[in-house]
Amino acid sequence: MLLPRFKKWHILSKIVTISIVSVGFITMIILWYFMPLVEEKMLEGKKEGVKNVVDVAFGVFYEYETLVKNGSISQEDAQKQLAQRIRGLRYRENDYFWINDMKPIMIMHPMKPELEGVDLTDNKDPNGKFLFREFVAVCKTHGAGFVDYMWPKPGEEKPVPKISYVRLYEPWGWILGSGIYINDVRNDVNRLRFYMLAGTMVFTVLTISFAIVVGTGITRPLKKVIEGLQDIAGGKGQTALTKRIAITSIDEIGLLSSEFNSLMDSISNLSVFKKVIEEDDNLEEVYQRLAEIFTQQIGIERCFIYQVDNAKNAMQLTYPSSFDQAEMQCNLAILDDNDLCKAKRTGHGITSTIFPAICRQFTGQEGTLHYCLPIVVSGAPVAVVQFVFDAPDSPSGVKAMEAKIFKAEQYINESLAVIETKRLMRSLKDSALIDSLTGLNNRRYLQEYTEKIVAGVLRRGKAIGLIMCDLDYFKQVNDTYGHNAGDLVLKETSKVIRQSIRDSDIVIRFGGEEFLAVLLDVGEGESIKIAEKIRENIQQLKIKLPDGVIQKTISLGVSEFPADTGTLWSCIKFADVALYRAKEEGRNRSVRFTKDMWTEEQV
Repeated sequence: MLLPRFKKWHILSKIVTISIVSVGFITMIILWYFMPLVEEKMLEGKKEGVKNVVDVAFGVFYEYETLVKNGSISQEDAQKQLAQRIRGLRYRENDYFWINDMKPIMIMHPMKPELEGVDLTDNKDPNGKFLFREFVAVCKTHGAGFVDYMWPKPGEEKPVPKISYVRLYEPWGWILGSGIYINDVRNDVNRLRFYMLAGTMVFTVLTISFAIVVGTGITRPLKKVIEGLQDIAGGKGQTALTKRIAITSIDEIGLLSSEFNSLMDSISNLSVFKKVIEEDDNLEEVYQRLAEIFTQQIGIERCFIYQVDNAKNAMQLTYPSSFDQAEMQCNLAILDDNDLCKAKRTGHGITSTIFPAICRQFTGQEGTLHYCLPIVVSGAPVAVVQFVFDAPDSPSGVKAMEAKIFKAEQYINESLAVIETKRLMRSLKDSALIDSLTGLNNRRYLQEYTEKIVAGVLRRGKAIGLIMCDLDYFKQVNDTYGHNAGDLVLKETSKVIRQSIRDSDIVIRFGGEEFLAVLLDVGEGESIKIAEKIRENIQQLKIKLPDGVIQKTISLGVSEFPADTGTLWSCIKFADVALYRAKEEGRNRSVRFTKDMWTEEQV
């Protein structure tokens, strides 16, 4: 008869069944997965133990060799005394050491003295293995090592599997060895298996009994609503981050509850932090959030965050801010050459707690420690976080510092995916706003940031100078020298325009051979002077081509916002109008826009 569908079972049946299945599953995991691992680990532990005791006993050789070198004893007497001393060594009841040489001849065997002085070259175990040859071969090749073979236990005749560790003392050509019997390990494992099975059976009985008691206690008061309970599906839900354990005691359970609550607080804070930075507008805000966490929540008072600019091989102080460079604890040279920063160059954490002068660029005062963590995204450092501490004067102070660094690393690791995403978005956005030929901003950049540029200038009560630049007779370059030459002329022209204005100003490739210089916060009449500077620099520019050298001239139209018009794009149009006037008047000149150049009928 088929069992009824699980959802129709009584609650007691469900609880007992789940308990039985769970216990059975745990038992299978223990027997089929963990026990082989335990056996393997125990064997490895036994092997390591044998190696350690052989290495310790091996120290006796050095002791007697020293006596021989000092002339206190002859080598022959030293060897005899050493053999007798090793003969009596025991580290467990039936575990012993033996010595043979490289021939191989048995020098000393405490359990089989009849082998002493015997050449064991042809001695082999029941599997046909020449074990003493193996001892010699391992020692010749590696100086020491493990060999598995068959050998009888002390007081027994039948050989059983054994693993021995042998080590060569080269000055005498003696090999010291000791081993473990695999059966002993398996017996230990079998005992452990028996105990685990017995414990599992007890656990099974207790679990099922407890399930019956609990199930019965639940079903009795709920008999009248059993039909409703049958509709509830069983399952496990994910623990909510807001879940906390009530602390009702001050013993280990209370401590565990406190630690659990602390862990949940940390996970919850990290989760909230990640959600917050995901919604931040740019990378600078993310780094600002990190700095606030470090300084305000974790309690690291001195924190510096540097962004890495690989294109310029430079670094920028992002936190506190670029205006606070005087507070930096590093040589200012790292801002111009980021390879000087050891954390950036190596891609791993650098701390003076390991070595006082580990980084030559650290300029902090004596008695301070630094810990520099690179923020690595896609295999490359994109920023470096530096923490500066006063040197702790106690072990508890060191632990407190390390705990703060560990928490900081958690927040950094939690932010990596967000930083990578925002860097990618910035890269994609920048690539869409950059002209690939000249590296200047393109027209789309101006469309994107017009409102911000205008708002900033108006807020400061300043003006914007607009210079529309157009190379004269540029088409002749392409027709005469080819488009590669034309591209070179455009690149060199863009460089000259960029070098002729301030770093705070903006140069845009507006169209084919047209460039727009946006001068921020200019004084009245200053724009036409800068336009003349650009014109003169272009006129003096000599561009080397494979077929010779050419020089070009440029025509420029100038307007100013908001003096000429109330909208920036209208002002750009006026600069373009002035540019055409410069073309009409003979080119190679700068013309300032005047109102008579544009009438209402032209709008």
